[in-house]
Amino acid sequence: MFAMKSRICSVDPVGRLVIPKSVRASLGIFGRAKVRLEVVGDRAEISLASSPSGETRRQNGRLVHAAPLPADWDSGDAVQQARDRRTIR
Repeated sequence: MFAMKSRICSVDPVGRLVIPKSVRASLGIFGRAKVRLEVVGDRAEISLASSPSGETRRQNGRLVHAAPLPADWDSGDAVQQARDRRTIR
């Protein structure tokens, strides 16, 4: 569990909360994880929206898929789709 009791975070001009990397890592928040924000009295509590399923993990600083791949998985197609998404940007 995260040893630090509190941490000051910044909110950008459009209201997005910036959660420090050390806090995200201690909660298991990586990539585009869904989080739950609960208001408890005059406080806000942040937690993962669901327990990590073990399907993703960190490897060499990257988020990787760790579960068995679907039977119809085509890695060549996945690579091409990733390339296509990058060229659209």
